[in-house]
Amino acid sequence: MFEDIRDEVKKRVTPKRYIHILGVEEEAVELARQTGSNENKVRVSALLHDVAKSMTIEELEKICRENFSDELTEDDIKITPILHGFAGVVIAKDIFKIKDQEILDGIKYHTIGKKGLSLVGRIIYIADAIEKNRDYPGVEELREITHRDIDEGIISEIDHKEEYLKKTGGKSHRN
Repeated sequence: MFEDIRDEVKKRVTPKRYIHILGVEEEAVELARQTGSNENKVRVSALLHDVAKSMTIEELEKICRENFSDELTEDDIKITPILHGFAGVVIAKDIFKIKDQEILDGIKYHTIGKKGLSLVGRIIYIADAIEKNRDYPGVEELREITHRDIDEGIISEIDHKEEYLKKTGGKSHRN
C-alpha cells in the first residue's frame, strides 16, 4: 500500500518536493515510534501532506472554495501557502480513498496547526518543519527540542514561524 501511494505521489509533485515528502515520512515515523503513535496513520499522512503542492494557485483556490467554504474565508484563501493542505485532503479522499480523520487532519493542518490536533496531526506538523532536508537557522536546535518533547518542539516552531511571517510581511492564519 505505501509503495502505491509513493508511486502516485511521485507522479504529482516535483522531484525536489518528492525528496522532501520522503524526508517527512522518515521523520514522522521516527517521531511516531518515540511517542507511541500509530505508524501506519503517520506514514500515510506524511506521504500525502504535500500531494497538492504542485497544483496551480488557481486550482488550489477553486478546490478550497468548493470544499472548505465553511472553514476558509476569502482572506484565508489569500494565504496561498496553506491551500495545498486543504486541497490535499480532497485528493486523499477522492484518489486514495482515505477516510481516517486523523490522517486527513494531518494533511489539512500540516502548515497551520489546529487546537486539539491529534498526535498524528502534531507529528506531521512538526516533521514537515524538521525533516532532514530542511536547512534554516535554528533547525538543528528545533530537532533536538522536538525529540525531547514533541509539544515543546511544536511551540518553538510556531514561535519561529510567527517571527518569520513578521519579518517577511506574511500573514498568519488564525489557527
